[in-house]
Amino acid sequence: MMPMPDYYEFLNYPKIVSGQFALENIPSELDGYHAQKPLVITSKSIVQRGLTKQFVKAFYDSTVVLGGIYDEVRDYAGISQAREAAQLYKARGCDALIALGNGPVVDLAKAVNILVSENLDHLGPHFDGAAPARPLKPLIVVPACSFNGWEATHAMTVDNRRLVADALYPAAVFIDERITIGCCPECLAETGIIALAQAFEAMTADGHNPMIDALAHPALNLLAQHLANGAPRPSDSSACMALANAATMAAAAFCNAPPGMAHLLTEALGRATGIAPGKLMAIILPAVIDMLQEQRTPIKDDVLLALAGLEQFATSAGPDRGRSSLRIMLTLVDSLKKTLPALREAFQIQRHLLDQVAHEAAGNSAGRFTVPQCLTVLTQAIQEPAS
Repeated sequence: MMPMPDYYEFLNYPKIVSGQFALENIPSELDGYHAQKPLVITSKSIVQRGLTKQFVKAFYDSTVVLGGIYDEVRDYAGISQAREAAQLYKARGCDALIALGNGPVVDLAKAVNILVSENLDHLGPHFDGAAPARPLKPLIVVPACSFNGWEATHAMTVDNRRLVADALYPAAVFIDERITIGCCPECLAETGIIALAQAFEAMTADGHNPMIDALAHPALNLLAQHLANGAPRPSDSSACMALANAATMAAAAFCNAPPGMAHLLTEALGRATGIAPGKLMAIILPAVIDMLQEQRTPIKDDVLLALAGLEQFATSAGPDRGRSSLRIMLTLVDSLKKTLPALREAFQIQRHLLDQVAHEAAGNSAGRFTVPQCLTVLTQAIQEPAS
């Protein structure tokens, strides 16, 4: 029986629309905000894959007029691009934003939303600690296949600076198989490993609550069912949809919980090296799990129920359930080795950089992790495997 905490907070946002013809429901969602002319933010890679054509077709029978498509997003979101897109938004008389893609695309859309909603040309006041002062324009996210774990949350990264504010939550996330399928296996594996870490750390964090578990539990269950077989086959629409839904649910749970060590280390190391978070998570998460095993950290029984199902849960003795959960987690990560091979760049990271990353991660943990703990996990994670 789950103990009810004396007090907890959970922000239940955004709205999630998933399934066949999900895109065709965007106009009615915009109408609820009295918006009829959105600016679409996307990237060249999305355009080249033909996804913008699929997206535009969904509006043929609606009264929505797309105000424009800004497709200049690259592998990061920058303030100069945000200004360009904001100028286009104003010039075309737009009244909403749609982010078609993931990661930097969504980050840029959130930045543009602040600029146009507050009539600014920079984000300095917000990076210095002031939250957006007024409600922003409606933002809809249509994720493609590769997630960085923050698309459906209250955070964005612009010019390598992170901003967290409740106003940054998108109004809705639309998951449609016409947009999610067809990416590379590596991208799908990176999405899966980030979602796996988010759901696991949300469900095992100190101070978790029933609402977090309500989202993290099905996310873990979907990942356990589809990650190993789905990541190598991105053309499998059912697997892609399952992983996209799992990633969205895991992110919603995770952003309501304190970040775990795997995420703190991955983000700090990513900022220091520029390596993609999914690639780093594939080597850091196993090291964190090894630490939990060595320290015999208690893992609540429900994690095994989510990962293995009722039959294995019922036949496992209580004391063994936590250990079984960790073994299954390692097996899931191990199943991605062919898709996410050992990250050679990580083995070249210098010692002084590890110290810097460990101090940053420990400093961002609100006292939950120490520098030696973080350094031990980092050192183990980047040890080059024996040939």
